[in-house]
Amino acid sequence: MPSVSENRQRFGGADDWSQEGDEWSEYWGTAHAQWVGCLLPRVFPFLKGRILEIAPGHGRWTQFLQPHCTSLIGIDLAQVCVDRCTERFGHYPNLEFKVNDGLTFPMIENASIDFAFSFDSLVHAESDVMSSYANELARVLKPGGFAFLHHSNLDAVRRRSVLDKIKRRLSRLPFDQHWRAPSMSAEKMRAFVEGAGMMCVQQEIVPWGTGWPLMIDCMSTIVNTPGTQCHVVRNPRFMEEAAAIKRISSLRLDGCASRASLELARAGGNN
Repeated sequence: MPSVSENRQRFGGADDWSQEGDEWSEYWGTAHAQWVGCLLPRVFPFLKGRILEIAPGHGRWTQFLQPHCTSLIGIDLAQVCVDRCTERFGHYPNLEFKVNDGLTFPMIENASIDFAFSFDSLVHAESDVMSSYANELARVLKPGGFAFLHHSNLDAVRRRSVLDKIKRRLSRLPFDQHWRAPSMSAEKMRAFVEGAGMMCVQQEIVPWGTGWPLMIDCMSTIVNTPGTQCHVVRNPRFMEEAAAIKRISSLRLDGCASRASLELARAGGNN
């Protein structure tokens, strides 16, 4: 849990998509602020060519990936998400969206992808899914192609020491798992990637949400070339970064609104 079928049910209609998924960027203020302040600095060296987006939802990140690609294919296990992305981005002839089985990408040709991306979706995928996707990425990525995958590290947290459990009880803060896959960890992702003949060049292990700062997430940067050396970064201040981005973007928006109001007042005074 969560299984492929449970994820399909939850994100294939049960959830409220009224904001196209942008509501999940609340910690950063807006999806645009999260992209510019958090994600773009981590992926900009790889944004080129044919992009594969895994689990795009309603296109929360697709809108920002599109300007950087020659073409993009989005793969999602929920038909409703594929239909919405097709509707939303149908005016781009170089973007296409397909339903998959939650485990494989049979519709994608071998060695045809320059960059694969997934954020805030595969955190719900268990180890069987991530192992299968690692093998599929080794097949579809071009030699030397990159992937940036945001996935669960909950298995590592659940195996932490008794002392950490005692601290959680003393803190009286809830342990919100955020629907993370309990069987996945950064260590397992490295093993899956290396077993598929690729290499994790970096993993950034981070907390998610507010409250007790448990490091339940990981962002893995993968290259389709053999190797075993991985730079592992633990970033316990990830949510502080999110708060700073939200604060800065809010100040900028407030400033723009103030200037707009001033210009309108001036224009009114000149009439």
